[in-house]
Amino acid sequence: MFKILSSFILILAFSGQVFAQSTLNCVGCHIASHVTNDSLWVTSHHAKTQNDVASELSSEDIGITPSAVIADEDCIACHAPTAITANGGMTEAQALGNFFSTTNGVFTDSTHAVDTANWPNVACVSCHNVPSDHPSSMPVLGIFNSFTAQYASVSNSTELCGQCHGSLRFASTDHLTMNAWKASKHGHGGQADVASELSSENAGKTPAEVTADEDCIACHAPTSVMNNSLTEADALGNFFTTTGGVFTSSTTPQDTSNYPQVACVTCHNPHKPGVKSYFNSSTKKYEVMSSSQELCGQCHGNLRFPGTDHLSYNIEEGTGGKGVPDLKTMTGVKCVDCHMHVGTVDGSNAAMYRGHSWKIFVKESDGSESSSCTVCHSTMTASIAHDSIASWQAEYVKLDSIANVKVAAADTSLIGSKDSTKIKMLQDAQFNLAFAESDESAGVHNHEYTVSLLNDAINKANDILNPTGINDNFASGVKEFKLYPNFPNPFNQSTLITYQISKNSFVNLTVYNISGQKVAILVNANNAAGKYSIRWNGEDEQGNILSPGVYLYVLKVNNFSTIKKMLLVK
Repeated sequence: MFKILSSFILILAFSGQVFAQSTLNCVGCHIASHVTNDSLWVTSHHAKTQNDVASELSSEDIGITPSAVIADEDCIACHAPTAITANGGMTEAQALGNFFSTTNGVFTDSTHAVDTANWPNVACVSCHNVPSDHPSSMPVLGIFNSFTAQYASVSNSTELCGQCHGSLRFASTDHLTMNAWKASKHGHGGQADVASELSSENAGKTPAEVTADEDCIACHAPTSVMNNSLTEADALGNFFTTTGGVFTSSTTPQDTSNYPQVACVTCHNPHKPGVKSYFNSSTKKYEVMSSSQELCGQCHGNLRFPGTDHLSYNIEEGTGGKGVPDLKTMTGVKCVDCHMHVGTVDGSNAAMYRGHSWKIFVKESDGSESSSCTVCHSTMTASIAHDSIASWQAEYVKLDSIANVKVAAADTSLIGSKDSTKIKMLQDAQFNLAFAESDESAGVHNHEYTVSLLNDAINKANDILNPTGINDNFASGVKEFKLYPNFPNPFNQSTLITYQISKNSFVNLTVYNISGQKVAILVNANNAAGKYSIRWNGEDEQGNILSPGVYLYVLKVNNFSTIKKMLLVK
């Protein structure tokens, strides 16, 4: 058992400033208490900041004095604010010159870290204002300002993080993670969304009943339980109005200033922020995640709540449909690859936001737009990406509306029925329709799989409504066959060609170049009536990658044929 060391306050004075800085040995208690905070911090990036500063000084600040560096970019303020307490007290410029080598008073390409034993990194007391009588009195959140040598109070953990990971203290900083977060759905609007659901779907229920049925707090604001050690039900009742202890149709948000949204510390354990962690509002403990996918899937999938209807993670994984083959369209691509777009151009919004807007498209400061799509699809522009997504969503909306009408009609037709086969078919259709809609991206996250789910729901409903087995889509004008536009178009890796036939027929689907030369036969066989999709990867029959350009695809069914164009880009 570690001995608890006594606390005392170090009083320093310089440049007319007097400040109090705790020198309590935090390790004495916090490595023994739950074996958590200090032992985590020691292995975190917050405890390894000196070499980062040395690298930047030796590459970007050659020939510049410590004072000039501090005036331009205050490294000490965020990388080690308590460094000014060394050697009996220093200014920020003196601290920079003390902890990093100079030659003739300026930094050079050989500048390196020195006096490493006394470099405090981002110490406990950088973020915790520890009172002189601690542990009788507890620390409070506060940012130690190395310029004023005083603590500045902060209202919450996000405001604390935003001092250095946002522009709250330095307006011109290029670290804008918090700014991006604040503009995102994670950072605003969540409380109003919950209030809307409580007032429309949970009127007459107590906070405890709502939490037991659908744990809103767990995903919309898990760290809200940190306030006064609330339970999840307490937090729900604290942040949303009730009448007589129950929610009503007039329930609205309250205590909005303290509602944390999906705060930084929801996904980042503040004592080891680089490790993917999820704050569980039920246990009030951090759970380390094996991957970013697992972290996202806690709330955007069914990893924590199996009965949730938020299933973007599951759709992206391409599994779970009833009678629909698994299909992962973008193998190896993770949620964060698209939704945490980090640019490579220094000073761009995409680079400064560090992906925390969670947007596929990022508006840059010069008015242009960048897109995460272009990282994998190098010849695609943001404009083409917009068009592709719009096309996916248009197809989804059309199929979804058809599926809803068909499945509802099938449900009505089976009222009072005891046909177990059809009832099971209806249940599968309803499940696949709900599964497709639970993605909440209108078919973008895994378009082919979502389309398969919707088509399956439509086909099963048709089979229920049309026991002859003839799809009634053909009764409205499709007599022999239909060839759909390929998607995406233009494409640079592969494209999906879909066709539909009304009866058992011999089908030939062939790709030609613009000169009329045959390059690939995709289908040449008998097909039963139905809808088919086949992927073409831009290769000829010998496996050679074809040149960019316009290609034609021709569908021949019995004695009839039709043709469409597609554009291969590189």
